[in-house]
Amino acid sequence: MEVRDRVTRLKSDPREEARLEVEKLRQALTTDLLSLQSLQSTLSYTAATNPNDTEEQDEESFDNLDDEVTEGSNATEPEEIGIPPERRTIPMPSNQSHNRQYRSTELTLRIKQATRYLAALREVIAEKSFQYSHVMRSAPTKSVRTRSRAVISKVSDQISHYSRVYNRARAAMVRLGADDSMLNKFRVLSREDVKASTAILNPNIPGASSLRLSWIWEMGAKTSGLAPDTMRECKSNLFRIGRIGIFY
Repeated sequence: MEVRDRVTRLKSDPREEARLEVEKLRQALTTDLLSLQSLQSTLSYTAATNPNDTEEQDEESFDNLDDEVTEGSNATEPEEIGIPPERRTIPMPSNQSHNRQYRSTELTLRIKQATRYLAALREVIAEKSFQYSHVMRSAPTKSVRTRSRAVISKVSDQISHYSRVYNRARAAMVRLGADDSMLNKFRVLSREDVKASTAILNPNIPGASSLRLSWIWEMGAKTSGLAPDTMRECKSNLFRIGRIGIFY
């Protein structure tokens, strides 16, 4: 997923340095895939996969997030010898309907992966919200605004990548037989869920009560009416970011 994200970025930033970095990553990934194939052959592990492209759905919906705040195509590659390594399907229990030996192990790992990427999303969405509300709006000079736009662009790329990884993990959880309570906790992530919002930074500002924050900010809430632990962590991170921003 990381290599695919870098390849997508390469289309808009076709620098030779970036291209060479992508080729280096592809070579490393090819080596890893060959090692995996060797390990699987020693275990008599079949590489046949279920032709289910659930994990591919709506990936492109997270493109171009750098200009959104609230107050390209990823078509499946053909099955051929020349297919790039980042587009090859890795045989896993979640895409092999006939293989159930390691399903519970992968499900445990997918839950951890989804949890990790949701936490990462909350952090970068909060940073993007801060850049819009505290830096861009009050930027004293053009250079400060330019730097802030660069930060927003980088953070938007991270949001896109994290969202795709999370939704893939969630799709795998479905195929692995996760129960309804687990799937209600880890919902399908949409473009609307990852929008920046001033209400994230200060839920008490005028008009914030009319804005409905995404479910990702509600995860972990233990007491009704209190901000979730993740929100308190977000505010702490924003305070540190704000202190750094003073020196722009």
